[in-house]
Order: sequence, then C-alpha cells, then structure tokens
Amino acid sequence: MQAAGWRPRWSSWRSRASSPGSAGSAAGPTRLRLSPSRAWRCRIRTSWRPPSPLLLPSWARPSPGLSMAAARVGSWSSNRFDARWGRDCLSSGPTARCHHRPGRRQRGLRGPAAALALGCSHAPGVDRPVRGSGCPRDRQHHARRSRHRKNRMTLLEAVPQATTTTVGLPTVLLSGMVWVPALAAIGLLFFPTRTDAHRERMRSFAIGTTGLVLGLAVVMWYGFRDQSGTFAYEETRPWLVGAGSSYHLGVDGVSMAMLLLSAFLFLFAVLTSGRVREQTKEYFILLLILETGVNGVFASLDYLLFFLFWQLQTIPMFLLIARFGGPRRLAAAWKFLAIDLAGSGLLLLAILILYFKAPSRTFDMVTLHDAVLPVALATLIAWLFFIAFAVRLPVFPFHTWFIDAQAEAPAPVAMILAGLLLKLGGYGIIRVDVGEFQEAFHRFVGAVVVIAVVTVLWSAVAALAQDNLRRLLGYVVMSHMGLVLLGAAAAVPLAINGAVLTMLADGLSASLLLLLAAAIIERANTSSLRAMGGLAGRMSRSTVLWVLAALAAAGFPGLAGFVGQLLVVLGAYPGHRLATPLALLGVLVVAGVLIWTSQRIFFGPAAEQYGRVRDVGTLELANGVGLLSLIVLLGVLPAILMDSVNFSVLTMLSRGSG
Repeated sequence: MQAAGWRPRWSSWRSRASSPGSAGSAAGPTRLRLSPSRAWRCRIRTSWRPPSPLLLPSWARPSPGLSMAAARVGSWSSNRFDARWGRDCLSSGPTARCHHRPGRRQRGLRGPAAALALGCSHAPGVDRPVRGSGCPRDRQHHARRSRHRKNRMTLLEAVPQATTTTVGLPTVLLSGMVWVPALAAIGLLFFPTRTDAHRERMRSFAIGTTGLVLGLAVVMWYGFRDQSGTFAYEETRPWLVGAGSSYHLGVDGVSMAMLLLSAFLFLFAVLTSGRVREQTKEYFILLLILETGVNGVFASLDYLLFFLFWQLQTIPMFLLIARFGGPRRLAAAWKFLAIDLAGSGLLLLAILILYFKAPSRTFDMVTLHDAVLPVALATLIAWLFFIAFAVRLPVFPFHTWFIDAQAEAPAPVAMILAGLLLKLGGYGIIRVDVGEFQEAFHRFVGAVVVIAVVTVLWSAVAALAQDNLRRLLGYVVMSHMGLVLLGAAAAVPLAINGAVLTMLADGLSASLLLLLAAAIIERANTSSLRAMGGLAGRMSRSTVLWVLAALAAAGFPGLAGFVGQLLVVLGAYPGHRLATPLALLGVLVVAGVLIWTSQRIFFGPAAEQYGRVRDVGTLELANGVGLLSLIVLLGVLPAILMDSVNFSVLTMLSRGSG
C-alpha cells in the first residue's frame, strides 16, 4: 500500500535511513532521501513518485510528445539497472548507502534529452530511459559504452508512446456534443409552424444548437490538442450490464478531428437551409437527429453503442432524401435504405460473432482488443466489418446508391451525405479493421488494395462520361474515398495520416462544390453541363469560389487536398509499387475533369437564357467564404489537427501489432 501524497526531501546526495518506526524495521517500509538525479534513475518500489511537470511554470513544462520521446532515449533495458542499483541503494538496515552519484554523462543522456527526461511523469512501474547501470565499477557498463556512442538512440528515432494525461475539462462535454442535437430536436416539437416568422425562429434555434455543438467541439479540441494518443474525455456509465454493454464514450486524435468536421458541416448545412419552406419542423428535427447519430459513431467505444448510433443515421437520411429531394427522390431514397440496411446487417453480424466468441462477454472495444481469437475467425470478423464499412464509404461495386442519392438530395443534405456519412465508412475501417484487427486485416489486404485502385479508376472514367453536374461531383468524391481506402490498406502511419487528412479535406471541398452547384443549377435552371457556359461574367463570386474549391479537390498545393493525397501516395508506394501509381493516375484524371468542368460552366460563350442570371447572395457568399477559409487553413497549417492525429495513429498501430 503506497502512502498517498508523500514525497522525499532532497537533503543530501546519500541515502539515509529514517527512524526505526519507518525505515527498515518491522514498523514500516524504508523511506529513502535521495537526490533528484538518483531518484529518477532508481525505480524505487515504495511510496515515492516523481514530481509532476504540471507543478512547473507553463513555459518550463515539456510537451507530452517530447517527454515520451525523451523517455525512449537509450538502448539498454532498465531491468539490469534495477538489479544493480536495487542491491546498492535499497539494501535494508540503517546503514544503507548509495556509493556513487550517477550524473547525466553516466546515464547516457546529454543536454535537452536529459532535461526532458527529468520532466517526465510516469507511474512507478514504467521503465525509465537508461543506457547502463550508471555505476563506474560496472565493467559491463564500460564495455558497452564507446567514445562516439554509436548505439545511442536520438530523439528523432524515438517513437512517441501513449500516456494517460489528465484533461482539465469535464468529460460530460463529449456527451453534450452527442446529445444536445437530440434534445434540441425534441424541443422543436413544441414550436409552432404557422407563419414565416415561426419557421425562421425554428431555423434560428437549429443554428444556435449546431453553433453550441461547434463551440463544444472547439473547447474539447483546445483541451485535447496536447494529448499523446490516448483516449480523452472518457465517460463510462452502466447501461446494459447483464449484456456486457456500457455507455462508453471517448475520443483520440482521429475521432476528435472527425468531430470537428462534423460540427462545422452541420452548422453550414443549417445555415444554407433557408430555402426550406415546407415541413420546416420535420426537416430540422431530422437534421439534428442525424447529427446525434454521426457524433455518436465518432465518440463510441462500445460496439453495441457504435451500432445503435450507426443505425440512428439511416432513417433520418432516408426521410430527408425522400421528402425534400428532387424529382427522382423516392427511387434514390429506397435504394439508399436497402443497401445501407444490408451493410448494417453485416456490421451487426460481425459484432455478435465477436461478442459470443470472445473469452469475455462484453461489447467494450478496449477490452475486446486484447481478446485472443482463432486466425480464421478473426479474419472472418475483419471481412464482415470491412464490407459493412465499404458499403458506406462507398467503393466499387457498392457505390450506386450514393450517386443516385447525391443527385437527388437537397443541397444541405448532400453536403452531409458526401462530407460526413461517407467518412464514417473510412473512419470505421481505420478504427476497427486497422486498429483492432490489424493482423487479420493484413491477410486480405491485397484484395482491399485492388478494390481501392478499381474505385479510383472507375470514378475517374465515370466522371469523364457525366453530363449531370451533381452526379459528376459524386464520382469525384468517390475517387477520393478510394484513395482513403488505399491509405488505410497500407497500414503505415504516413498513409493513414494522409487518409484522415484526405477525409477532412474532401469533406470541406465537396461541401463547398455542392453548395455552389446547387446555386448554379437553380439559377441556370438546368443541371446539364452541355447547356452551361459563360457564367463567369454574370456570377463572378461563384466563379472564384468554384475555381478555388475545384483546385482544392484536385490537390493543388497550398490547399487542403494536396497534403492528404501526397501523404497517402508516399506512405502506400513502398508496399504497393504497382497499385499506387495506378491510383495516382486516377486522381490526376479526376483533377483534369474538375478543371475541364470549370471551363465548361464559367468560360466560353454564354447562353442567351443567362442574361438575367444573378450571382450568389450575401448569406451564400458568407457560407462559401467560411468553407473556403477552412480549406486554406487546413492546407497551410495541417499540423493544427495532424499532430494529435499522428500520435493516435502511432498508438493505434502499436496496439494493433501487439
């Protein structure tokens, strides 16, 4: 039993025995007074704990990433060191002494590495960064040391490891992000809908709700941005105790980035819903319930809870397409419902097999990660998870529902469909297949790579043949999802980081393109590319926004799409030298299609019916500028999100390989 709150006094370089009542006697354990250098090196199995770096001034605290990198500096195990210093320093009795003071030079640490290592705060049982015993009398230690320290690990070579860092914000913030939209949807039931003022009041209420969720996401990101790969804002409450399921929420860098994307896109979707004049209450209720489902999937750490939130999105999206879509909305909505339910059935089957075959009857993701399963069974479960997520991604040949739904859904719903619902499939593959079933996933990764390349190439060819603007944009988004799948299949940190960044960038650029496409189709009164042309002279604002959004989707340097696509290609090429160039060829074709489409819409001879076409209004312009600002910010400063994503990806891959 450790004495809570006790710390040694650094009074001398030599250890002293305390009074007989507390040191080396039957009355209690030995408490040693050690120097800071000695105490850091010796793994004392008593009540001592190193001082926390949180007690230091803010400017003197080492960042978690660098602290953990410093904690890895060294090439020897601390077990041998413990045996040596355990004999010299922890000998029982009042005459216990430490005969040598280990300095930084003897420990194998110099300069910033030693300073950072001294600032690390670890549990008593975690290995310390060591090179040798630190004792000059140890011949083996001197034999291993060399003048040039050839075997010394540098900070750049050290892999950051996960640590549990306390978050100074309440964990209920994550539940707030999930359930505030649902509570607001219930509140909308009591709003009157008789006049335009009532409808505008409901829209303002929905804007306030999504704005509050965005505020919670930003506050959570601000408190989370220094985490080093662990789950933060974890909240666990009893739920279905008899079935082994609990209300378990938590986020890491990947899910935090996706929650930020969700909060931004739902706010822009509500802001652009001003033209909804019929069944306004039903529209905003369905949109807010959809936000609860999306945020719940990103935050769930329980498979049963994950599935329930996954299903919570299906009915709202079906009704939004069927009741507020275009002329062929019913066919598109029913196709979406049928294919999505088939994928959800496979998802439920995989979860149930995992539940019944695992040694412990639980749905908790963290607990089931350590479950030992037969190879064939684990491969089957990984396959089922992959197909379920691939249906939503979507990839060839499960993509037909998306193209039809994309063409018929109202513009704000199409933004959510292309910007978020598809990303749930990519998130599921990264979180479950790569993170939890990495070895089983690797057994059929060749088939996954083939599917990814075929998806990219098929999308590029299909986009060339499209005349409908909305369907063309659907194939552009689909090609990017194929690239995301290739990055996930590579299963290396660089490629997975690129896949996450590609999902974020595509969510923003696709939303802006769909918003502008809806404005162009409404003003031109046609969705046919053959009938468009010469709109740049009459829609100058739309032209600038469209060209920049198209360049971002095409992967132009300085915008959000470039960094993600580059990381996927660089990460996937060493392991897939044939597939990566083919996928890159498809991406280049899609980029050419976007540039050609821009020329067809805005340049060339203008049609006569465009004489009175007006440009986008102030509100539409503000929404477009907001999305474009995020695209530029993510392209110029990707590290604002990718630092925490990188730590989480490293942790995910290390857990999966373990």
